[in-house]
Amino acid sequence: MFSFFKTKSHKKQCEQILKSLEPVLKKGAKDSVLDQERLISAYKEDLKALDKDFDLFSNNEIMRSGRKEAQGNTDEVITIFRRWQRTGTAPSLIAMAVAMIDEFDIAQPDNMHLVLMSATLGSLDLELPYHNNLHFRKVALQLMRLIQVHNSIYGETSKALNEDEIAVMLAAACIHDLEHDGKGNTLKGVHEPCRLEIQSYIIAEPFFKECGATQEALDMIKLMLLCTDVSPLGEQTNPMNQMKAAYRSHFMEEQSKIAKLNLSDDLKLLETDPKAALMSCMLQEADIATSGGLSYAVTQYETALYRKEMGFDDARPQHILDFLKDVCQRRFLTDAGQKLFAANMARIYALAEKGVAEGDEDFPKPEYTDFILGKSAANNTSKTLN
Repeated sequence: MFSFFKTKSHKKQCEQILKSLEPVLKKGAKDSVLDQERLISAYKEDLKALDKDFDLFSNNEIMRSGRKEAQGNTDEVITIFRRWQRTGTAPSLIAMAVAMIDEFDIAQPDNMHLVLMSATLGSLDLELPYHNNLHFRKVALQLMRLIQVHNSIYGETSKALNEDEIAVMLAAACIHDLEHDGKGNTLKGVHEPCRLEIQSYIIAEPFFKECGATQEALDMIKLMLLCTDVSPLGEQTNPMNQMKAAYRSHFMEEQSKIAKLNLSDDLKLLETDPKAALMSCMLQEADIATSGGLSYAVTQYETALYRKEMGFDDARPQHILDFLKDVCQRRFLTDAGQKLFAANMARIYALAEKGVAEGDEDFPKPEYTDFILGKSAANNTSKTLN
């Protein structure tokens, strides 16, 4: 058993680093498309609320569960996400980053700078139905859970994630959809591979360089971002599927029928670096975990939000099945992902099949879903299995 969060031992140092970021942000903005005034304004607002937001996050249900292992915290996570959605009182991503630094004992100044810079960038207002600031927070929290479970399994072995690797993963999570425009990677009928993922990296890169990120860290962040691209849906050559092929080759003894996987040039590292495949897979699983690994009620809500963002008026059980098959491939690959989400995904899939068989009726609008109104306990669709 382990305590999900530990002490505030790094909080003062984090505050000092954050207070020193303003000139770094201004310098980075000169080589970025981000508006400097907008960036500095958001930064100052979050810095002012840091103590309040840090306490808000550190005292929520997950932390109060004490020694309960992360895979037993599903109901608490759902409660937190519902509160964030209903009340708009989510802690800032910066405050969450400070808590992450404490939890994983990230002590090297360069790593602390990287995580805090990424969280600062990820805190910029993004008012989309699905790819908004709450999505960044959800992904960060799910990644924290995945890392915790992974290291509880593989602690003191070569498979454990070290401080440098965790810092890079958290940084990638905080900016993985930076300045998302609400569109996919196909515009005007033309597919542009990794359009949004490359955009996120290009925007963040000058800021990372200004805070001292190594080229190795930058390359790994870019690689992980690319591997979150699931387009074209269902195509085995999309970056996500190439990454998963590499993961299966390294960790599940599924060797290619040919001598090499022959991945795309920008994904080549995945063929030879098992840790890169693991880290990329964990970020991608964190990205889909809330939509596909908590409860049917949450998945209904997330699906309705995504469909709304894509310009559609309907969201139905068939759309959930399509998502679980085409994006999630009906499974989580990592050991941590399986422990946290596999049973819940199986139940979600079964309930979506039931919904299709019963007429595939439209879900309510997002604000009227069972997840938001809290009615799911009565009809039992939010039951979780871990």
